[in-house]
Amino acid sequence: MAEKLTIDPKQAALVVIDVQNGYCHERGGLALAGANNKPQIAIVPRVKSLVKLCRKAGIPIVWVLQEHYPDDETRKHHVIPSHMDKRGISVAMKNTWDGEPVQELKEEMRPDDHYVKKHRMSSFYGTTLEVLLRMIGRRLLIISGVSTNVCVESTIRDAYFRDFDQILVSDCTASSFEDLYQATLKNVEVYFGRVLTLQQLAETLDIGLE
Repeated sequence: MAEKLTIDPKQAALVVIDVQNGYCHERGGLALAGANNKPQIAIVPRVKSLVKLCRKAGIPIVWVLQEHYPDDETRKHHVIPSHMDKRGISVAMKNTWDGEPVQELKEEMRPDDHYVKKHRMSSFYGTTLEVLLRMIGRRLLIISGVSTNVCVESTIRDAYFRDFDQILVSDCTASSFEDLYQATLKNVEVYFGRVLTLQQLAETLDIGLE
């Protein structure tokens, strides 16, 4: 049995990954390409509750947003097509509705929150995330967003390699594939951190959910 967890809000940051129209809306690029994004859509209200919970606790919010370029030269030279090319997907392109945060979360964003744009799966690769977290003195990451087995797990692994502690909020993350979602939860619990539900996180912080 896992030992009781104590969270110091002064050491923690909430990282919300890729909760954008392209991934979490019924008319987004993922859905239009025929992928099952119902699990991603379903978590949006819970992610909103998670943001409110962390604000109550005084935990800063880091919004990570994917941004793809339609003329990305790096993708043109692949011998093996990218996962998007294989599936004919065009998601979260720069300066498009698809790349914007879903409306429910856009309403929760504040000017004094932190914003990171990424261009690859990991929120750390080629971004300012690590230096930002060091500058604001945060070493425990509360992770949420999509997709669990892709950008979320890539971020979790990179965070672990950089010696951050982390909690994955299991009902505030989602994947198109249930088996891969479950595999990531298992990976995190065994190797990379802790897995809590939103309710368990609220109880650990001793703060009620809205």
